[in-house]
This record gives sequence, C-alpha cells and structure tokens, in this order.
Amino acid sequence: MEFLKIQVTKKNTLNIVFKDGASNIVTVEGSNIVHKDLKQAMNGLIPHIALMTEQREADGRTLKQVEADRITDANSRSVFKMLGVDSISLSEDETAICLNGYRILQTGDVIRLNTPNVNVVDTDKYEYGNELSLAVDAVKYEAKLYYEEQKWGIKEGSLDFGEDDPFKGVDAEAAPEAPAVEGSEKKNKKRGRKKSA
Repeated sequence: MEFLKIQVTKKNTLNIVFKDGASNIVTVEGSNIVHKDLKQAMNGLIPHIALMTEQREADGRTLKQVEADRITDANSRSVFKMLGVDSISLSEDETAICLNGYRILQTGDVIRLNTPNVNVVDTDKYEYGNELSLAVDAVKYEAKLYYEEQKWGIKEGSLDFGEDDPFKGVDAEAAPEAPAVEGSEKKNKKRGRKKSA
C-alpha cells in the first residue's frame, strides 16, 4: 500500500488515497472517526510544519526545542496550541512530502498552511528530513490500521426521541394512585401504650 494522501477531515474521519498492489489508485472516504493514536501521530508533524513554514514560534529554534513545547504546554505561544496538521501529500515514490495544516490566529481566525514539497532523502532543503520521514511513517502506520484493521475511535452515541416524547403532557406532581389489590388490605391497629383512666 503506497499512500499518496492521508487526510483527517473536519468531521474527524479519514480520507486516504493510495496505490494498491495492481497499481490502481484507490480513494477511500472513511465514515468512522479516527483513533486518538492517529491524532497523536498527526500532532507529531506540528513541529515540522512550524519549521517548514517559518512560523515565529519556531524561529531560530531546533526541532528538539520546538518538540519540547509539547511537554511544557503551559506556554501560551506553544506551536501545539497554535498550529495543526490535517493532511499529508506524498509523491509516488514517497520521497517528497507536503504537509497541509492551519494556524489559529490570536483573533480566532484560521489560515491555511501548506509546506513546500520536501525531499526527505535530500537534507539540503530541510535538515530534519529523517525525523520528518519517521513522523510520516507513524501516520501511515495508523492510517493503514484504520483502513485494514478498523482501528477507529469510539464515538459517544445519543438517543434521539424525535418529536414523540413519551413524557409529554405528564405532570410529575400529579402521579395517579395505584388501584388496591384484593387481600392486600391491612387492618389498622393502633399500637402504643394504653391510656390509663
């Protein structure tokens, strides 16, 4: 399975495009939500998109320094709070990689980010090509599990009563009395001390 594109949609499902064994290009649009492991693998690409698109949080920093923001998440300018990666595009030989993501601005608006194609074999253009390749391999592994092993996230269900509410018009304070059943009546005996005269 040679992946050409891996995308987590806005609905938290997975779309993948890959080449199968017979060189057919297959597009799969998943309907189940992605597992948290796939989300974490995609988050592993955030430092790379920050460095490749020259974001200010990554300016003058190494990959290890940017990755350290994950641990010290209290930093309000952490790349993990400001950026996200939602898709990867790969060349047919899987040596050129393009990351697509977003940046959340201080105003709350979102802008799209697209990295240039990076050849992971040639480290002249991007010095962390090996680390990028390993991070992409983690995403490909999780995408393969999603497709082949049905490794999906758990979605909380909800009950839809529709417009037929079974409790409509029922007043909880005015509960009806239960009918008496024969033989269940008890004699009312007063218990206690006898009054002396």
